[in-house]
Amino acid sequence: MATFYLARLIKYRSGIMKRTVMCLLTLLLLSATPALSQDAIDYFNLGLKSSRTRKKIEYFTKALEMDPKLTTAYEKRGMLYYFQGKYEESIQDYETYLDLTRGDAQAYRMLGMCYLKSGIYEPGIASFTRVIEMEPERATAYAYRAEAYRLSGRGEEALRDATTAIKLRGDPRAKSDAYRTRAKLHWAAGRKELGSADFSSSWQIDPRVPRWWRVDLLNFASAEELSNVAPFVIIALVFVLIFGLRLKPPEKNK
Repeated sequence: MATFYLARLIKYRSGIMKRTVMCLLTLLLLSATPALSQDAIDYFNLGLKSSRTRKKIEYFTKALEMDPKLTTAYEKRGMLYYFQGKYEESIQDYETYLDLTRGDAQAYRMLGMCYLKSGIYEPGIASFTRVIEMEPERATAYAYRAEAYRLSGRGEEALRDATTAIKLRGDPRAKSDAYRTRAKLHWAAGRKELGSADFSSSWQIDPRVPRWWRVDLLNFASAEELSNVAPFVIIALVFVLIFGLRLKPPEKNK
């Protein structure tokens, strides 16, 4: 009988020891989680403060390794990847950001731009459509969806969206791009005078085009004269765009 009670006592104490160890491990894990999260925030803040793109990406990546649910880090890193031309990485970051959050128009707009720059048009169209559903008066979404429609061979939808973007108030760059998209559609359909007029309007309002070029373009009296000089102007514009400009995503307050 004594042996039986001794065995029960040992088993009881063993159970207490196991529960004690489990409680201690749980407490250690719970106490470590805030520290880990704080470290992630520290790295995120370092990314915000850094002036070098490479270092910013490194800090945001480190923060996400420590806390994969630090959603803002995906958005910030996705924007940096976009300007580096790393559209696949940018798409992944924005998709993750949108999966983890309720989503916002700016993120969908940037995702659409990534798809458009990658030549993947249908997902880009869907992203811009989502922006329009959330913010129906944003000219930028119509302008960039128009170009995606044009490149995917959907001319009627492209013409409709480009015209809508031109009528709405918004980013002059986006409106200029909408004029340019519509001009290409007119030229492809043989409507050269309308195309030349839209090209002229595009260059006139585009802040990326030097002001003296805009004045010279307006001096051409006819669409025929404008079409004769257009190739040379386009070459000059391409040179400037390649060496001096980068596409800027629409501002949130536009």
